[in-house]
Parts: sequence; structure tokens; C-alpha cells
Amino acid sequence: MSTDRVWLMIVRLVLFIEVAVVTVALSVGVALAMSHGTATAVQEVESATWGSVFVLQGQNATSGALIIDWTNVKKNPYKFIDLVNTSSVALVGQTISTSTVRNGSGNQPLPIIAFFICRGGVWDSVTGLCSGTVIDLGAGMKSTLQVTEPVPVGGTLAIRASTTAVAGSPFSTTFTSAVTRTQIRAATVVNQ
Repeated sequence: MSTDRVWLMIVRLVLFIEVAVVTVALSVGVALAMSHGTATAVQEVESATWGSVFVLQGQNATSGALIIDWTNVKKNPYKFIDLVNTSSVALVGQTISTSTVRNGSGNQPLPIIAFFICRGGVWDSVTGLCSGTVIDLGAGMKSTLQVTEPVPVGGTLAIRASTTAVAGSPFSTTFTSAVTRTQIRAATVVNQ
């Protein structure tokens, strides 16, 4: 065999080996890339707002405190109010505060106001009865009460405020509410 022919065979063999090595290397690289890939996703985050307000039963939510004048408490010892979730998130609790003052002269003691939630129902303003389950929130002359009832966005808690006062000058009660960060439901991630 001629030397040229031997060199030609050697060159072809070397080229064949190089092609085989490159093919194997590319196959391994593709396999590694497939097994070590990463994926990223964009998660939008919205700012939440939270708060609640008191309104008379069935009224639309406004802002600020609710002031109720109590007159003729012998005949009408109840006031029916709603605590409305004005947040963009569900609430798991709220803090309600009340302050009561006499509207006239006299030194009678301030009356005690008791609070009851009608869970899963509404208060009948004629009978004073709840169509759901009655939950006792507590009572006081000037009080701060912790409410631990969950309330969905735009939802309400139906509350009956009542007094046992039977004498003395009329009085007014101011109702306010506050919501802290710990009283809103925990954040969740929703797949998009």
C-alpha cells in the first residue's frame, strides 16, 4: 500500500474519532442542560388595606365613629349596629372601643353597655332576637373589646348593643373600631 493511501486512511480515522467525540460531548451537554435547568416566575404583590367601621344595621359603610343617642331606654334598650369590614383582605379579629357620656345634667352613674354578635344571622330589630348564634362580647361603661370573629372582605358582624339603664338623663355612646396587622388573615400565594 502506498504511503499516501495510508495517510488518507489515518486522516479518515482521525476525523471519524473526532466526530464521535464531538457527538458524545454534545449529547452529554444536552442531557446535563436538561437535568439542571431552572425556571423562574413573576409573582405580583398587591398592597393590602385593612380597617372596619360601625354603621347602623343595614346602612352603607362610611368612615369615622358611630355615635348613638340613647333615649327612652325603658322602652327601647337595644341598638342594632353592623361592624363592616372595609378592608381589601379578610379579617380574623378587630378591636372595638366605646365611650359613653350623659347628655344632660345629673350625677347618675354612666350606664353599662353590653355587646352581642349574631353569628351567621341578623338581629330582629323588633324582638331583639338573633336568627343565628348569639356570642357575648362583653360589657362596660367605657370599654375596649377584642372581637375574634372572622369577617370576609365586605362582610359584616351583626351586633346588638343593649343597656340596663332605666333612669337618669339620656346618654350617647361613641363606637369606634381598629384593625391591626395581626388581625388580618395570613397572606397566601395564588398560582396564576
